[in-house]
Amino acid sequence: MSEWPPLTVVLPAYNEGAAVFSTVASIVASDYPATRLRIIAVDDGSRDDTHRQLLRAQGCFPGRMEVIRFPENRGKRRALHEAFLRCDTPIVVTVDSDTEVAPDAIRELVAPLLLCPRLGAVTGRIRILNREANLLTRMLDVNFAMAFDFTRAIESTFSSVFCTSGAFSAYRTSVLRRVMDAWRDQTFLGRPCSYGEDRSLANFFLRLGQGTAFQRTAVARTRVPETGGKILKMLTRWARSNIRESIVFTTLMFHRNRQGNRIWPVLEFISTSVLVLLHLVWFYAILASGLANGEFLMRALASTVLFGFLYMLYFIRIEGGREFPYALAFTLFCSPLMVGIFTVAGFTLTTRSWSTR
Repeated sequence: MSEWPPLTVVLPAYNEGAAVFSTVASIVASDYPATRLRIIAVDDGSRDDTHRQLLRAQGCFPGRMEVIRFPENRGKRRALHEAFLRCDTPIVVTVDSDTEVAPDAIRELVAPLLLCPRLGAVTGRIRILNREANLLTRMLDVNFAMAFDFTRAIESTFSSVFCTSGAFSAYRTSVLRRVMDAWRDQTFLGRPCSYGEDRSLANFFLRLGQGTAFQRTAVARTRVPETGGKILKMLTRWARSNIRESIVFTTLMFHRNRQGNRIWPVLEFISTSVLVLLHLVWFYAILASGLANGEFLMRALASTVLFGFLYMLYFIRIEGGREFPYALAFTLFCSPLMVGIFTVAGFTLTTRSWSTR
């Protein structure tokens, strides 16, 4: 690339403490031209030393960042929106405050926007920074690999990635300005939407006919909860977002503004949604039948193991290495668990709780 455009990295933070300094340091260490990269960090009313850590980073990297502080917590959408208002560069990159980016990640992330004018947003490849913490984080790392290297990779072939991850994504500012007020004030069933801002923003871009893509070479690593309770809360929040924004997508998948392939994204969306519904029905049918017929329950377990084996084979294909047993473990562990998570999420769609703090 002969000349890289100026861009702004937006960093919303809430109770991240010293970790946010590492995030800023990784952004500053990027090989993107320093004179063309600006950081806007928003402390969303943190109750710990997050603001002090941001000021420390501002002092360590003079002239590189602006720090905004909310006196009280307003939510991630409001924090992002406030930073978006102050962006005057053609591209905006969002990075979560618990995420660290690879040195070449930002250049890799924005390249598709420069090469393909019909793209409005690009999401990076997210892996887990603290994957070595325990068995749960290793299984989550497998889940992340499959979610990005399989699901988002398929969606990207149709320029219709349904979720541009809040952890690391890039947007055209000109398009962002057209949707950011409506996105900030989004409601569902008459209630303000507080979670799932990344999945929601992707839907707003798709409604305008803007393509969304996945860039596998743009790697960022994010910290995840390490205890079972916090992981369940995180997965439940994600499930709520998936259900709500899937419902929203049904209202725009045939929208006249949508560009590019109009059939395959719809087929992929419908097939995925049907599979989730069938999984729910299948599980509860098995549960009911298994109470009376233990043999039927064993057959269901065998089918789950078979699916996990196929899941593991694909993971070996894309990742290799010694981590493939965690793919099988994840399937066995999460197959019944995700049914419960989606059930709870379906009955709590209008909650405004952030569910992770």
